[in-house]
Amino acid sequence: MASTVAGFLVAGGMGALVNCYISSSVMIPLGILVQEVFVQPLVALRSLLPAMVGFLGGTLVLLVWHFLKTRVVRFLLDYNGWFLTPKHPINKLWYLMTIALLGRTTKGAGWYQDYLPSLPVPPLDHTCKMYLASVRPLLSPEEYKDTEKAVNEFKSSPRTRLLQLVLRLKGWWSRNWIAEWWLNYIYLRQRTPICFNSNYYTTGTLHPTTKHQLDRAAMLLFGSTTFGKLCREGKMETVMAEGTSVPFCMNGYRYLNNTARIPGKEMDRIVHYGNENHTHTVVCRQGQFYRIQIMSKDGKVLSPQGIKAQLEKVVNMAGDKLDETGIASFTSLPRATWAEIHERLETSPVNSASLHAIDSAWSLVCLDTEAYDVSDLTHTSQQFFHGNGYNRWFDKSCSFIVMANGNCGANVEHSTLDATVAGQQWEYSLSEELYDGEGHVLPSSSYPHAHDFPVDPPTKMEWEVADIKEKLSEAKKSLSEMIADSDLVAVTPGFGKSVPKSHRLSPDGFYQMAMQLAYYRLHKGFVLTYESATTRFYYEGRTETIRPMSDLSVAFVKAMDDPSVTRDQVKKLLKMAIEYQCDYKMKAMRGLGVDRHLLGLYILAKGLDMKPMPRLFEDKAFQFTFKLSTSQTPTHMMKRKFKVPNVCPGGGFGTVDKDGYGVSYIVIGEDRVNFYVNSKRSCAETDSTRFGEAICRALWDMRSLYEPDVPHSDNFIC
Repeated sequence: MASTVAGFLVAGGMGALVNCYISSSVMIPLGILVQEVFVQPLVALRSLLPAMVGFLGGTLVLLVWHFLKTRVVRFLLDYNGWFLTPKHPINKLWYLMTIALLGRTTKGAGWYQDYLPSLPVPPLDHTCKMYLASVRPLLSPEEYKDTEKAVNEFKSSPRTRLLQLVLRLKGWWSRNWIAEWWLNYIYLRQRTPICFNSNYYTTGTLHPTTKHQLDRAAMLLFGSTTFGKLCREGKMETVMAEGTSVPFCMNGYRYLNNTARIPGKEMDRIVHYGNENHTHTVVCRQGQFYRIQIMSKDGKVLSPQGIKAQLEKVVNMAGDKLDETGIASFTSLPRATWAEIHERLETSPVNSASLHAIDSAWSLVCLDTEAYDVSDLTHTSQQFFHGNGYNRWFDKSCSFIVMANGNCGANVEHSTLDATVAGQQWEYSLSEELYDGEGHVLPSSSYPHAHDFPVDPPTKMEWEVADIKEKLSEAKKSLSEMIADSDLVAVTPGFGKSVPKSHRLSPDGFYQMAMQLAYYRLHKGFVLTYESATTRFYYEGRTETIRPMSDLSVAFVKAMDDPSVTRDQVKKLLKMAIEYQCDYKMKAMRGLGVDRHLLGLYILAKGLDMKPMPRLFEDKAFQFTFKLSTSQTPTHMMKRKFKVPNVCPGGGFGTVDKDGYGVSYIVIGEDRVNFYVNSKRSCAETDSTRFGEAICRALWDMRSLYEPDVPHSDNFIC
């Protein structure tokens, strides 16, 4: 109502101003009218005053209304009762108010950004309490007392209160107090190679949609480019929390296309060419790179048949022999080393043009010559994670990979793209696949957003590397050693989430407790465990850490193999451990986890050059690393119904700790869950196959608590 009144006032005021001018100019020449304004300004002002008041008043009302509406909507979206207590009567009122202000129809990407609430700064007491609970199982009684003392000193210190105050002030002026620090310190300042320490991969579909490599590649390029274009134009629907009007932050979607990570000696940087009119993508074939046009200058996306024709030309140009120059292996080097080489490459106009073409491309597609079957998820995953050393440009935001038999996947640079963002683009691309009966792409009329137009022929990218051949040899050797050291395996227990759901247990909590049990059985101990939770309900929100390992999970794990504990007692302990994990997850999703808060306080203490540093940051517990890093792969990001055979079977990432495991898992329908386990072969204590099988056996043993007569399966590797 207020906006309507304001609109009438503004329109009326502007109309009056125009009418005054027109009326006066009809009766009096413009020169005389201007003269009157200067000769008799009060008379002129009196005649224009009502119009000016209407215009200014309407404008003021509009501004006030927008300000109040934004604040009210942020307050409403900051309410968490809809998922904490979904049956509470107040939720209906909350829903009606949200709908009244935002409307029933889901708006396009970016429309809700201004309405998203700011990420909260957790209370210090809350963080300290949760932190102590999360590290207590890892410490001896004496060590815990020392840690507890360090935490209490930290909590009561005036210096800490100063840090907390500065953090709150940052939260007021930046809306997301951790976003910039998270990007810079967790990603861009890290100097280790990103191929195994940052990037992640995804696989394609459970069953092949076509056996033809170029048809599959053309469809993926068409689908992903269309998705990026629709997001950029605000035409792709915003992701909403299921069954609600709560929007997710869509900030990360701009980095899906025309984006790359550029190495720096001390800190990398992200370059994004979204505001420039680039119409090409890059194709990697036989270790060589080619530039092809996939868009017109006015923003039309080339049809799948047109893209396929471009790819056919690339294949013919590349031939059958592998180019062993290996320029792409540079992107696998430690970042400072790669930065020095990158600077040398940039001094050559030829190299500079090739680098710019890759960085500014809409995406990158790798046409691999390998051909693993889609059912062989272990070898497929290895191929998509690191390739053969010649066919991955790890700095590119998104690289699509298609094998010779049409099996497909992707490799993603993690610094700006979390899996929930890249996952939606991937789901869209897979859902848009459409072929004829023989698996070939159809004419452009069969695809919305497809166009046919004249395109430039593909061009091969040239490199001048005569003076750095020794560096190339070192890079290729280094990458080969890292590939050989990567121990990656995919496993499945043979049943899915329907089992824990039928016993009123959280599937995610069920899987987390299975990993705790598996690790204890294999390594006779417990380790700090990481699980990711999304904070995309908040402005520029990304992730927060869930710490699922607790006193309750330790009690369950020890009771599981203790014959003196009854089955009912073990079931009770399992339920309590899962409830703790679920409660922690809810807190993390609300921005009330431990790790981001402590990271912010630590960065501030370092930035303010505090001497000595707070004892908490030098305590033994604070030095623990996440030897078990886990994450559930998001699914159903799109509002589309997928048949299970066409669903992505998951993906994975490298271990965070050289002595630990990286475990990604994906729930597929009701009856399947896949686990992707990675570790280092150079670590004598870890073994991905043994740990993957231990997870599956733990799941079967936990199922037996409720269904003792169901026969076990022993065939887990996939």
